[in-house]
Amino acid sequence: MTVTECEAKSILTPTGGFLTGFSHTLNPYVGCSLGRSLCGMACYAEEIRFSSREIHHWGQSLKVKLNAKSLYRRDYARVRRKGTPLSIFMSSVTDPYVPQERRYRITREILTEMLELPPDILVLQTHTPNMLWDVGTLYRLHKRCYLTVQITIETDQEMLMGFPRHAYSVASRLAALRELKKVGLKTVGVVSPLLPLADPKLFATRLGEVAAAVILDHYLIGDGSPNGTRTRRKVVHDLTVPELISATACNAWNTMERFYQVVETFQRILGKKRVGVGAEGFLEIVGNYNKR
Repeated sequence: MTVTECEAKSILTPTGGFLTGFSHTLNPYVGCSLGRSLCGMACYAEEIRFSSREIHHWGQSLKVKLNAKSLYRRDYARVRRKGTPLSIFMSSVTDPYVPQERRYRITREILTEMLELPPDILVLQTHTPNMLWDVGTLYRLHKRCYLTVQITIETDQEMLMGFPRHAYSVASRLAALRELKKVGLKTVGVVSPLLPLADPKLFATRLGEVAAAVILDHYLIGDGSPNGTRTRRKVVHDLTVPELISATACNAWNTMERFYQVVETFQRILGKKRVGVGAEGFLEIVGNYNKR
């Protein structure tokens, strides 16, 4: 893993596409050191223009935005001068809690700055349990803005034969959601992209115990391209993602029919209002829980 330090030019990026419900995205890092694990299998962030230009070996290099804190203060002032609402998704093309965050604390610095200069809405999403590093700060911040904390868990299986390893265990991420919920934060479990499940009913129940809501997404509708084109061409272990799923005798999980069977199971167990589906459901869940 190559880690380099840099001075970024900005930290708040106007958004669009999947994240049209937000005014800006915020990425503390460039690249993602989790990109070679399971969560990076269907990740298309490396195809985004600035990522492909600045990060040549996705998942093997990371740039640390050392001046992120001062940039947030500057960009925040610019947005507020325009008089427009500030709603932030953190993060869209990296993970705010990559392992290197333990050393650099870039995300923590930004969150601390937000205590003084809060956005109107903040959705903080990670594939890790490392959000617990900042649970005290997050608790104080949720008193200052509409905050939702989200953890992605793609499958209920700790090991999927033939797939890349998990960056962090399923159990550790469920436990983190439980702890975050326990202190009073609004928690959301994100199953995206949905990978083969061992027991959809049990998984829905487990997520329902630790999350106020669950978002379900499939690469065919959620990767930002028609019919999942970006994910379909991604090669992992010399196979494309659909081929890899098929090679493990799970071809049904490449279909929308199986996906909607899982959606129906989750809605039956959790109730329709607690289950968001795809981009539309994501924005609906975020909106509903940020207004409570």
